Parts: sequence; structure tokens; C-alpha cells
Amino acid sequence: MLTQAFEPLGLNSFWMGLIGAGTLIGLMGSIVVGNLADRMGRRILFNIDMILFTVISLAQFFVVGPISLFILRIALGLMIAIDYTVGSALLTEWLPDKWADKFQSYLIIFWSIGFVASYFVGSAMVNLGNGAWKWIFMSSALLSVVAAIVRIVLNIPESPEWLTTVGKKDEALRLVHAQLGSDYSLPIVEQGESEKVSWSELFNEHNRINTLVGGVFYGCQVFPYFGVSIFIPILVKNMNMGNSGTSGTIYNIFVVVGAIVGVILFDRISRRAFLMTTFYVPAIAVIGMILLQKAPLVITIVLFSIFALGMAASVVAENPYRPELFSARLRASGVGAVIAISRIGAALGTFLLPIIVDRFSAYTALGVCAAVLIVGGVFCQLYAPETSNKFKRKEEKLDAPYCDPNVSRTGSKNER
Repeated sequence: MLTQAFEPLGLNSFWMGLIGAGTLIGLMGSIVVGNLADRMGRRILFNIDMILFTVISLAQFFVVGPISLFILRIALGLMIAIDYTVGSALLTEWLPDKWADKFQSYLIIFWSIGFVASYFVGSAMVNLGNGAWKWIFMSSALLSVVAAIVRIVLNIPESPEWLTTVGKKDEALRLVHAQLGSDYSLPIVEQGESEKVSWSELFNEHNRINTLVGGVFYGCQVFPYFGVSIFIPILVKNMNMGNSGTSGTIYNIFVVVGAIVGVILFDRISRRAFLMTTFYVPAIAVIGMILLQKAPLVITIVLFSIFALGMAASVVAENPYRPELFSARLRASGVGAVIAISRIGAALGTFLLPIIVDRFSAYTALGVCAAVLIVGGVFCQLYAPETSNKFKRKEEKLDAPYCDPNVSRTGSKNER
């Protein structure tokens, strides 16, 4: 609850937006994290980031001004960048293709539950007194320390697909047999995959479109999602939507419902159709709120709920679609670059929304969100590749190389 720190830290709309965007700015470090993960592997980074996250979370209790809090929020964002980038690649590379996208999308349900739970926990903690905001910020350490312990106990092994790309086939095969059984074999590695990874490859003629699609779709998606979600009290107050607590509760309930709906739809329609739908539907809902701002409260609540549902459903595409855009050799670098590009949108949304509301109006802020959603939908309609083998025409070939969807990344001999 950033709004709780408004008076204790003497914040204005500028600092509110900047601190709110702090973690998102830190997430831009994913472009460096991704390249590191492609050079040194996934396992080390995956195992240490929750430990560091816990330490940084606890440090927030001792901040004395907006600058120190802003710096810590950026550091937290960098730790999240490690989790987003390395965790996504590690899960994708340990599972056969027929399971990977489903498990990646299922994670979004848990992510949404955690995201919504943080809202309610923060709302409950505001009654802890004048220093409540410190306890709210520090509370993230409770679950991060649990995650750190779980990772240490489970001792997650290195990605066999990454080991194969760097020429360590014997070690990779031993891991596959130890973890999955002797019926499983190594993933097929494309010629040249063991060459040194370079960021420039993400923008060559083979990968450029996929890199831009990943960054634009993600950036245009998170601009309104985080901007609205983080500053619900401010937005609701300026839209005369009644009690901010009630409106915020309704919004967050539909965030969870939207995540479930998104998981159900994701594997039943094409990737392109999913992306376009989850841009255009929320955009229509936002435009409706602007045009019908003098309508009865119930209509505004319904449109606001549709927006929440659509945005939450859109998040389901993040985990599966990003890794599908890149080959194993470039996957962590590609996912990292996409996250970094997208954080520009997320940071701008979080930074600008309270300023726009303060200087103009809540409906002006909603208009900006609608414009961003439409841009994302049109861009995906024009350029987004279809990465789902279920809906991709056999003769269609993507410009960006990636593992054949008909071949499991860590598949059984019979599957090959």
C-alpha cells in the first residue's frame, strides 16, 4: 500500500509514481540477467535470488526517505527480473513441449492469487499504526524466505537443454536419466547452438520481429495493468465509484477470475487470437467507462470488472509465449530482453498514472490506457507469430528459430 507512505515520507505525486515504478525499473535489468543465464546457466541465479530478495525486503523497514526506498525498490525489481527470466527458462526447458505451456499458464493463477492476496493483506495491515507502511513493505520477506528455503531443499538441477547448448551433453544426459528416467533422452540442438551468445542476435533478421513482438505485447499489456492495479484507491476516488475498499475488492476478485478464464482459453484458441482478444476487450471496457462516466454506478463497476478480467486473462500469455519466441540458446537472453523492453511500459504506466490523475483527471488516465491497449492489439494483429503447433499451419515457418514443437525439449525416446 504505497499510499500509506504518502505522509510519513512526505511524498508528492512525482515520488508516488517513481517509487511505484521502482521495481519495474529494476526489472529492466532482466536483459543483463538473461545474457548471464545463457552464459553461466540457470541454476545458480535461480537459487540465490530469493535469498537476496529477502534481505532487501527487510531493509525497507529502515528507510528514512523516498530516495532510499526508491533504490531498494529498484533492487527488488532486479531480483524479480532474475526470477522472471531464469525461472521461466528453467521450467520451459525441463518439461516436454506438450506440458511446458500448460504449466507456465497455470503459474499465472498462483501469481494472480498472490497479487490479489497482497492487496488484502496490505489493507488489513493499515491498522498497525503510524509505521504500518514499513511493515507492509517488509512483509514480502515472509514468503520470499519460504521460497528461498524450498529452493535450497529441493536443490533444483541445471537445465539439460542449456547444458546441451554449451557442449556438456554427458552431464545433461546424466541429469535427464536421474530426474526423469532412462526412457528420456537429450533435446535436439540446432547446428551452431554452442556458439557464444550475443545480444545483437536478438535483433538480427531472424529474431528481430519476435523480440519486438515480445517486448511490445508485454509492454502494452503491463502499462495499464500495473498502473491501475497499484493505484486503485486514487483512481476509484477520482471516478466517484463509491467506497474505494469495496471497488478495490471487486476489481481484485475479477483479477483472480480473469486468470482462471485465461488459463481455460489459452490452450483452446490460437496464440494470436488470445493476444488480440485480451487487448481489445479491456480497451472496449475502458472506452465504455470514459463515454459512460455519468451512467449509473453499477454500469461503471461492470465495465471496471470486465477490464480487470480481461487484463488478468492477458497475463496468462506472458509465461508460455515469451520462451516460445526464442531457441534454447537464446531463450534466457530473449526473455530477458523482452522483459526489459516491457518494463518501459510498466514503469511509465505506474509513474504517469498518479501524475495524470492529479493534473488532469482519472478519465484522462483511462484514455491513455485505452490508447496503449489498442496499439498493443494492432501490433500483435500485424506481427505476432503463431507459436502454438496446435494452430500453426504446417507450411508456416517463423522467422525466429526455436525448437520444433513436435519434438519434446526433454522428451522420451518413444516421443521422438
